Amino acid sequence: MTRDEIDAMLDAMAAEATQSGDGTLLPGAINFHSGTWVKMSSADLPTTCVNTIVGIRYRGVSVLVSSLREDRVQNRREDEGQGAPYMDLEPRA
Repeated sequence: MTRDEIDAMLDAMAAEATQSGDGTLLPGAINFHSGTWVKMSSADLPTTCVNTIVGIRYRGVSVLVSSLREDRVQNRREDEGQGAPYMDLEPRA
């Protein structure tokens, strides 16, 4: 997934949640397989580690990395709370 693809998915999820009034459709987590993540640079996806509890974030959305994960963006219903604590979606940089 490229930064542009991720941004498009995040924005589409936010728009769908707003239109439907269903907060569970808001972005919940950005998942990366560890093999993908180690090849990425900060220019590819400028993430921030907020702290050890909140973890890594991109535009306020949790970034989860594991060898057991597939590269994808999940809404809050799909991520089953793994992206919590949830924050507001930040604007594109």
